[in-house]
Amino acid sequence: MPKTQSAWLFGALLLLTAVAVWMRDLKWTASMADTLPLALGIPATILLGMPWKTGGGLTTREKILGGFSLLVFLIGWAAGWVTALSFAWTGLAYTWMAHHFIREPGRGRLVCILLLSFPWLVLEWPQIGWWCRNSAAVIGEQVFHALALPVQREGTSMIILGVPVEIEAACAGWNLLQLTLLTGVASGAYEIRSGRRFLWLLLILPIIAWFANVVRIIILSAIALSWGTEIASGTLHGMMGLVILVLVIFMTKGICYLLDGRSKRKVRITHT
Repeated sequence: MPKTQSAWLFGALLLLTAVAVWMRDLKWTASMADTLPLALGIPATILLGMPWKTGGGLTTREKILGGFSLLVFLIGWAAGWVTALSFAWTGLAYTWMAHHFIREPGRGRLVCILLLSFPWLVLEWPQIGWWCRNSAAVIGEQVFHALALPVQREGTSMIILGVPVEIEAACAGWNLLQLTLLTGVASGAYEIRSGRRFLWLLLILPIIAWFANVVRIIILSAIALSWGTEIASGTLHGMMGLVILVLVIFMTKGICYLLDGRSKRKVRITHT
């Protein structure tokens, strides 16, 4: 079989396998806000990874990675472990790209986006979501205490000036985290030259998403105090999420510049 045909044949097989992983548990499709970031992962990788010119080949490490990923995928499928399936599928996708296509600078980093195309965080790591909600409640309690407002907190529930504020599971910030990581990886994959600085970006992005989600929850709590919980949980809830997302995107672009801005300036000075 010609290399071009085999490349796209195995690519189609990978896509069908991804659909099979998504279909293992459909709880994550209950909210469009959580579903959309996952749906953007594979199309974004295809667009950002262009051009896709056939060629390439595998190193010994990549062959080992492919074999290990296949083994983990089979074990994960038998055990019904979505986290293992997600990581294994990502490893297989990287092996497929390296084997069938000529390498492009920065393309290998896009596998981080592929990993975020699966609902493993939402389905199997709810404790992370609870920690995000609880930490937002703790910080919110301190903020309103600093404003001399009476606050009572129990877990993720607060009563501020007699107004109950419940930080529900939908406020865990999964969609914000996924979109922040997707935007950050998409920007940093080609803007940051140093691999070490790109790793720093990956460590900083979850902190940005968490901080932005805390700010969003505090603002919505303030809105609930001023105009009622119905307004805070209605259309304004989604609009506030959109505003915070835009701010996060600008913050991410700024961090990418700070992490690699110096090296770019050195290149310009060298050429002048």
